[in-house]
Amino acid sequence: MISKELVETYQQDGVACLRDVISKKWLALASEGINQNLKNPGRFFRDHTPAGSSSRYVFEYWTWPQTPQFEQVIMNSPVGEIAGTLMRANHVHMVMDNWFMREAGARNGAPWHHDEPYFDFEGTLCIVWIPLERAPVEDGLTFIRGSHRWGQLYVAPEFSENVPFNCEGSAYQTVPDIDAHPEDYEFLSWDVDVGDCLVFDFRTLHCVTNKQKSAQETQRRVTFRFGADDTVFSPRGKWTEETSAYLMEFGQKPESPIDCKLMPKVWGRTLTWR
Repeated sequence: MISKELVETYQQDGVACLRDVISKKWLALASEGINQNLKNPGRFFRDHTPAGSSSRYVFEYWTWPQTPQFEQVIMNSPVGEIAGTLMRANHVHMVMDNWFMREAGARNGAPWHHDEPYFDFEGTLCIVWIPLERAPVEDGLTFIRGSHRWGQLYVAPEFSENVPFNCEGSAYQTVPDIDAHPEDYEFLSWDVDVGDCLVFDFRTLHCVTNKQKSAQETQRRVTFRFGADDTVFSPRGKWTEETSAYLMEFGQKPESPIDCKLMPKVWGRTLTWR
């Protein structure tokens, strides 16, 4: 399914687009899972809709233990193998499932950021991003090529006014003003159809392409975050203490490899099991 050339592209660029790799079966299950979560929101349902807006921007994560549809996708679809192959991992753990819905007319969207500062993990990790409706370039994501190899951690910016972040410590720098100096960067983006997916490194800088404009149509996206065999659970600070405490309730030990039932091993190379 995945060529050596595509693996090399992912390793160098920090992102790759895979065509027609997610079948209708898995897309239908993901859609059912979102509908179920909207009717019965769980502990990690978040509403980032600005005050006064009639168009919602909502998401939820760690839904799979209560949502059989997502459990089937995680355990039985090719997403784990895709992640492991591109990361050149021996095995992968599903770190977090996450879905987003941005209704037509919604104005807010993700600013320039990379995922690592929002989560309590270090090591080799990636995100598999799957649209449930076609995502043309203007309604998808834009990436900065090779930014995962800069060796820099950036402060986690706000996605909405009601969710501030304050990353403590000298390791975190302010995200550069990329839009003010576009000539300094090489951008990557794609028209992504239903059945396609984007896979990107935890440290690759990216944003919603039309973050300054209203969504023309309702957009639903499903993402799965995967950690390779070198991934370690490492609580970052006050801004992630809710999720780090939740993982420790499942028995996950700090500064240790992933080892709890909330983050199951979902794929491994055959030779590693001898």
